[in-house]
Amino acid sequence: MTKHLPLQQFSFLTPLFIFIVSCGSDMVEDVVETYDFGKKKLYVRYHPDSNVLEKHFYNAVGEMIHLERDSLSYGYDLKHFMSGTWIIDKMTVDDEVMFEKDSVYNTDSPPNIYTFSNDKLLVSGPQYSADYKIGYLDSSQVELDGTWTYGVEGEKTYRTQRIFDIDYIQILSYYTFLWTDFLEDSEKEEEVLFRRIDIPIAIDLLDTTQITTEETR
Repeated sequence: MTKHLPLQQFSFLTPLFIFIVSCGSDMVEDVVETYDFGKKKLYVRYHPDSNVLEKHFYNAVGEMIHLERDSLSYGYDLKHFMSGTWIIDKMTVDDEVMFEKDSVYNTDSPPNIYTFSNDKLLVSGPQYSADYKIGYLDSSQVELDGTWTYGVEGEKTYRTQRIFDIDYIQILSYYTFLWTDFLEDSEKEEEVLFRRIDIPIAIDLLDTTQITTEETR
C-alpha cells in the first residue's frame, strides 16, 4: 500500500524523519517541493522495510538531476549499493580533465577494475593492484586498510604503499558515484567519477585514455 501525504507535512525535511516513524509499514511518497510554475522540484519516497528515504531532485524541464538516499541503517545501505564492479569514468583535478573513459576498447590500455564486496575492495589492472579491507561507516564514509602496488617488483617504476584511510562517497545514481579525496592531495580540488559495470559486457566500456597523474589509489 502507498500513502500520498499532504504537501504541508514536508515544510522541512528534518521533521519528515519524525513523521516517517509513525507511518507503520506503508510506503510514503510525495512531491514535497515544486517550481513556481508547478513542476516538481523535489520528490521523496520512504521505504519502511529498509528504513531508506530517497530524495529525487528535478530540473525545471522535468529531468531528474540528482538522487540522495538516507537510511537509518547507513553502513548496510552503502555496502549494498557499492557491491559490484566499477571503473573510473572521469577524473577532474583543479577543473582540468585528467582522464575520461573512451568507449573504444584498447587491449594495450585496459582500465583498473574496482570490485567492492561486504568487507573487501580489490583493484586489478595491467600495472596497478590493491587489496583493502573495507568498512562501511555510514551513508557516505568508508574505511580502507590495505596495500596498493604499481608496476613489477625489481623495476624502476615499482611502488607499493600501505593505506589506512577514511574516504567519502557521494552517490549520484545507481550507476555512478563520486569518490572524494581519491588522490589524497589537499592542495587540489578533485572529482573522480566512478561508473558501475557488468563484467560480461565490460569489453564495451573499457577505455583508451591514460591517467596523467603519477599515481592512482
